[in-house]
Amino acid sequence: MAQHSRRTFIQGSALSLALATPAASALAAVVKPKGFRLGVNLAGAEFAMIGGRWNWPSLDNLNYYLAKGFNVFRVPFKWNRLQTQIMAPLDATALAGLDQIVATATAAGAVVLLDAHDYGRRDKQIIADTDSPVTAAMFADFWGRMAARYRANPLVWYNLMNEPHDQSAQANIAAQNAACAAIRAAGARSKVLFSGTAWTGAHSWMTTANATATLQMVDPLDNFAFDAHQYLDRGYGGGTLNAIPGVGAHILQAITDWGRANRRQVFIGEFASGPTPPSLSELNDLLHFMVSNKDVFIGATYFAGGGTWGNNMGSADPVGGVDKPQTLLLQRYLKY
Repeated sequence: MAQHSRRTFIQGSALSLALATPAASALAAVVKPKGFRLGVNLAGAEFAMIGGRWNWPSLDNLNYYLAKGFNVFRVPFKWNRLQTQIMAPLDATALAGLDQIVATATAAGAVVLLDAHDYGRRDKQIIADTDSPVTAAMFADFWGRMAARYRANPLVWYNLMNEPHDQSAQANIAAQNAACAAIRAAGARSKVLFSGTAWTGAHSWMTTANATATLQMVDPLDNFAFDAHQYLDRGYGGGTLNAIPGVGAHILQAITDWGRANRRQVFIGEFASGPTPPSLSELNDLLHFMVSNKDVFIGATYFAGGGTWGNNMGSADPVGGVDKPQTLLLQRYLKY
């Protein structure tokens, strides 16, 4: 969405995380959980470097949400941090922290969504665009290597690209279809999430190319859904987190109708609200709408946790040991 207002991150001190790599999970079959998975984004590894370094979210932060019963975690990162050279091996040191998150979360039965948080680009070059030096094959190579690393664990899902924007629908289709094919060729059978263009906004799905173009996205195993994002403030970008009155109950209706008509499922990868009673009311309506339409919506991750937020009003992270009202509201929907 052209008017998209990006979130302002309040970053705290750098997080520390031991880099010992745990043993890979021995899980085998594809897990297709019944019901609705609900959790948070564990933000941090996609942020700009602080003091020349970047970090994964802490295990303490993850364990806080696991203890509350959350069962899906979207973990954003930058492609060029995990594969510093295109078409080259992954950086094992960089991945060690992710390995710990995956092992801890999936041992508790939670899904981990691996999220390439790159907006359809690498180093400011649009992936698979005409004359771009970054090709669909390069992007596919990255995801094939990631899938080879995590293919034994069916609770690891693949969120191919965060919020592509200002690019052609065909470039987006080419990049993500190639990536999905590479994931399957590597032997991973778990869920793949495709994203639309125009910031993959749920509210604009029917007024952009997404309504038709995303139907060209193909998974050889037919185990996929679409990652769509929905904030509730004016502009729908999460810039203020003050929800528009009445928005929560209807903003997902159009994409719901689309999903039902085309037999497609949707995962709301980002959503949030501020802590005021009016905004919480809209957040409650949004959650109620999703769980009332579980034939379309398979889950959602709030933006965000991760332990790097300070006292940002939209964060789900506790402050001084006190739970945020958004977190307490989210917990009410874990029963679905």
